Amino acid sequence: MKNSFNIYFLNLIFCLIFIFNVNAEDQINLDVTEMIITEGGNRVKGYNNGKATTNDGIIITAETFDYNKITNILDAKGDVEIFDTNKDLRIYADKIIYFKDKEKIFSYGDSKAIDDGIILESDNFEYFKKLDILNANGDVKINDTIKNHILFSEDVTYLRNLEKIFSKGKTEVRIDSKYTFYSKDVTLLRNVSELNSKNKSLIIDGINNIYELDEFKYYANKKLLKGKNVTITSKVKSKTNPTKFENDKYNFSEGFFDFKDKSFVSKDTKIKIHKSEFENPENDPRLSGASSRGDASKTIINKGSFTICKITDTCPPWRVDAEKITHDKEKKELIYKNAILKLYDIPVMYFPKFFHPDPTVKRKSGFLHPQFNNSNQLGVSVQIPYFKVISDSQDYTFKPTYFENDKYILQNEYRQETKKSSLITDFSLTKGYKSSHDQKRNSIGHLFLRYKYDLQFEDFNNSNLSVNLEKVTQDTYLKVFQNNLFWTPAMPTNNNVMSSGISLDLDHEDFLFSSSINIYEDLGLRSSDRYQYILPSYNFSKSYLLNKLNGSLNFNSYGSNNLTQTDRLVSSVINDVNYNSIDYISDFGSKFNYGIYLKNSNYIRKNDPNYKSSPKLDVANLLEVSASMPLSKTSKNLYEVITPRISLRANPINNMKDNSGSSNQVSAGNVFNINRLGLSDTFEAGKSITLGLDYRIELPSKIKNVQSDDFLENNFNEQIQKSLEFKLATVLRDEEENFISSTSTINRTNSNLFGSVISNLSENLSLTYDFSLDNDMSSFDSNSINAIFSINNFVTTFNFTEQNAELGESNVITNETEYKIDNNNYLVFNTRRNREIDLTEYYNLSYEYKTDCLTAALKYNKTFYEDRDLKPNEDLFFTLTIIPLTTYEKKLYNK
Repeated sequence: MKNSFNIYFLNLIFCLIFIFNVNAEDQINLDVTEMIITEGGNRVKGYNNGKATTNDGIIITAETFDYNKITNILDAKGDVEIFDTNKDLRIYADKIIYFKDKEKIFSYGDSKAIDDGIILESDNFEYFKKLDILNANGDVKINDTIKNHILFSEDVTYLRNLEKIFSKGKTEVRIDSKYTFYSKDVTLLRNVSELNSKNKSLIIDGINNIYELDEFKYYANKKLLKGKNVTITSKVKSKTNPTKFENDKYNFSEGFFDFKDKSFVSKDTKIKIHKSEFENPENDPRLSGASSRGDASKTIINKGSFTICKITDTCPPWRVDAEKITHDKEKKELIYKNAILKLYDIPVMYFPKFFHPDPTVKRKSGFLHPQFNNSNQLGVSVQIPYFKVISDSQDYTFKPTYFENDKYILQNEYRQETKKSSLITDFSLTKGYKSSHDQKRNSIGHLFLRYKYDLQFEDFNNSNLSVNLEKVTQDTYLKVFQNNLFWTPAMPTNNNVMSSGISLDLDHEDFLFSSSINIYEDLGLRSSDRYQYILPSYNFSKSYLLNKLNGSLNFNSYGSNNLTQTDRLVSSVINDVNYNSIDYISDFGSKFNYGIYLKNSNYIRKNDPNYKSSPKLDVANLLEVSASMPLSKTSKNLYEVITPRISLRANPINNMKDNSGSSNQVSAGNVFNINRLGLSDTFEAGKSITLGLDYRIELPSKIKNVQSDDFLENNFNEQIQKSLEFKLATVLRDEEENFISSTSTINRTNSNLFGSVISNLSENLSLTYDFSLDNDMSSFDSNSINAIFSINNFVTTFNFTEQNAELGESNVITNETEYKIDNNNYLVFNTRRNREIDLTEYYNLSYEYKTDCLTAALKYNKTFYEDRDLKPNEDLFFTLTIIPLTTYEKKLYNK
């Protein structure tokens, strides 16, 4: 019994010692400057800075402490620092609560934790010491200074033992100060540098690429991204507006993307290229494929498809399907293997291999898309152009065209563009051409050149030197070769007259000056008469504002040496001095002004049978006084104005040059112009009075029930007007002037009555009518009617011109009609008939189908015109343009 008691007593002593030791370890020791102990020693408060320690390595410094021994809870405030010496973790906060029994620490206000290169900042912390877990809430920022990662979120948990960080809610992560991830519920495995999320995310890679993903994993050490349902947006400069950016979009169902070497491997690829790449905002250029892979130099799309056609609910007008499409980024080419061209999903052409420049190319050496053509004079042809980049400012295009009848054309274009100059030349050689005029095979060609140089003279706003050269070896060359297949920016606009020369243009704040040397060749004349040389010509003009004289003074001097018909030379210098007064407006509303016009003409003529060879000096003078008085009437839905006009003119010297043989005509539109006869070296002879009456009626296009007086201001100034305008004018003079052209009829004492009517009263019909009525009021010497009728998708234009008596004999009617069936289908018809000789000159009828990327047309042409190599013909042909790949033309019928 005694032994049992001793054993029991020893066990009790041992348990008491164990409990004492445990409680001693669980207690918090305070070392403070000032201390207050209450509640029987169970509540200890410390002030004026101090330190709290535990036997398991926690050291807490703060300004104040409140320790409850019963609950074993410590409350510390003011510049709190917690140092877990065993785990090498420091926590800083404004306030903490330490639950010692549970080994939990809660921090409040501007909290920071530092652990092995990680700086964690937040509003609040929860530190679970036993689990070694740190949870942060509020404005959380984690900066991993070793791994160079920064994470922002509202709720972050850090599992220190596992080196695992995961967030709840919206999260931003910055990797290597280069890549930014926006997501939610993100997990960061610090030991393997892996970042992942199963939520929609957005990644910016620092080089204008934005990744949108449904979920991702990013391996930071390898800079490798794995994602699902990936959309990559890449910013590029717009071609149509270089100051703006557009987006290319890349879509992948799943893929790996290496940020280090810019490579990737993906499934289900779809690439949308920005809309302005082909300079048509309707285009939607895109590539797609079953899978793809690529790097900085190449992208390969397997089982791919390419088109630029607008995206609709139906299949595109055209696309190219290929076994493999390779985008060579260094060569800037799209290369197709086993490609099939499809029109509306119908295979039409197979290519084992072909390539073309990628959409980013502005200037790239290589073959351009071929063109197919068919013409009456030349037959069936194919053109295969080759483009060569010589330098940043120079390039060259070689355009060989081959025909079915042993004929070919070698056309060449050379271009050079610098900051100060622009040059384009075009020259060609045609071998085997047979003229229908002489049936001989000849070698013919052309040479065209355009050059402009900015001299950049300091005292001038503009100072340009221009050179142009036009030369063909056959008179009908341009008429035969004027179609789009041979078009060039240097090609002349006039098919009958070639122009070559050099000119200088100077624009000063005080004056304008130009000078040129020109040679003209009229291809319709015989060789001895076709050339005209102007060596040189000049034009100088300057204006003065004369405030004291209430008007302006204009000085203009121009002249030339003009050599024609081999040896006929005319040298001239003409000086004009013109004064124009300001408009004087009376109290009654009448407007009055006057002008004084002086002309000095100097000539030297050689070998001209109509003039003497001695120098000749002429002085001419013209005085004009004009007046008008607008009379208006306004109502709530109508505005009318009638304006009587008068112009009195006199040529005191009356030394007009003989212009009776010219074909100048006067109309109601130009009868009040000071130079209504279009004369440069003389003034209209004699004295004349020009009388005119203008009438205009306007009404708003949509009449509203408006009670206010501001109806006119709101409707006439801002809305498109319905209007009717009517003009009448005639010229009276004291005697007939034989030197004035009779075709103008103002050479007589009483000219024709000139009139015009312009009607826009109907939204569907626009009508313009000009006429010249003989002064006996019995016949019309000329009639010109132009009418445009439109309703819904139907538009037709008629033009009728008739001249009789002194104005000549002509009677021509033309018509052009277009019917827009829908947004893609059009019918167009035009014709011209010469009623004077009862001959229809041509019929053109075409059906066109147009989309943003494809144009197809069926055209019927019948012409009756004949000019040497050009013969009357009737043909029917089909054209197909696949933008930007090729143009194909097939003649279906020819007669």
